[in-house]
Amino acid sequence: ADGLFVATLFHDIRQRPNWSMPRAERNMDVSALSLHDENFWPSITQTADGRVFLVNGSRTSLVRVDGLDSIRRFPEKSLPLGETELKAAQSWFNESAKDHSLREPLDIAVTDTAPTLDGDLSDWPSDTRWATIDRRGTRANFNSNSKPYEVSASLRISGGVLFAAFRSNEKDLLRNSGEDATSLFKTGGCLDLMLGTDAEADSARKSPVAGDLRLLVTRVDENARAILYRAKVPGTANPVTFSSPWRSITLDTVADVSDKVTLATDNNGNFEFSVPLELLQWKPQPGTSYQGDLGILRGNGFQTLQRVYWANKATAITSDVPSEAELTPDKWGIFHLAP
Repeated sequence: ADGLFVATLFHDIRQRPNWSMPRAERNMDVSALSLHDENFWPSITQTADGRVFLVNGSRTSLVRVDGLDSIRRFPEKSLPLGETELKAAQSWFNESAKDHSLREPLDIAVTDTAPTLDGDLSDWPSDTRWATIDRRGTRANFNSNSKPYEVSASLRISGGVLFAAFRSNEKDLLRNSGEDATSLFKTGGCLDLMLGTDAEADSARKSPVAGDLRLLVTRVDENARAILYRAKVPGTANPVTFSSPWRSITLDTVADVSDKVTLATDNNGNFEFSVPLELLQWKPQPGTSYQGDLGILRGNGFQTLQRVYWANKATAITSDVPSEAELTPDKWGIFHLAP
């Protein structure tokens, strides 16, 4: 919390000799060695005379660390940080996350048969295209139950209804207090759909236009809750403001549409929801492409701690309301409707 990187002590066991020698000699140089591959609980400390020592874990040998005596704390210095710097930092993160060259469009099937909304995704066809949202982490070894994230999502249209399916291994993903009706993105887990319903809109637009929307779906007190955000609605007189100490944004309408959205889960981490195309004011045309994104919000039941999406990777911020509320269509992916 209060320091800068100085050096790595010892080496990877696969690249340098292991800690093993015929005999130990006082003051012998061990800087080129590696430690045991299960080297538990090494410790490091500084004594009253300023010298630094470490105990190397499983071998319990005492090692003196030389060369740290020249380290000095930097003198205290003021670092001005205001709106200009914050905007510049946000712009840098946004630009760095815009490389979509490796992301293929997500095909959306238009079918005569609708899936059954029960959380059981077995009735989604085997050739369904899934958007990978989160596959971070590594599977743990023998004595641990921890697993990597495994989250993906897909969309399907049937009978004038948009169906969304989310696959995960997080059965408690949708814990949300819902205490602020307009800001479900601040109070816990959600399923998130971003969509640009105007196929003719500029795909490089940095700001949303009419037809750009966001649908958040979650559960509050065991009941489905869905909020529809529209960024631009012509003729809006009183847009909704989302503010932090350094900036504010507005979304023209924020509407509770829970009575029009159906949510289902298998209670094992898989979710489905349906929403009428009419509610989204979307008239998708087969063979046409639209901008959009799919993601999830993770939280502890009353606070959102993480935002992860298929396309937009500039979503690390969870402590600035405008950043969490805004729509950024230039970082969305492409939804392609099958012919």
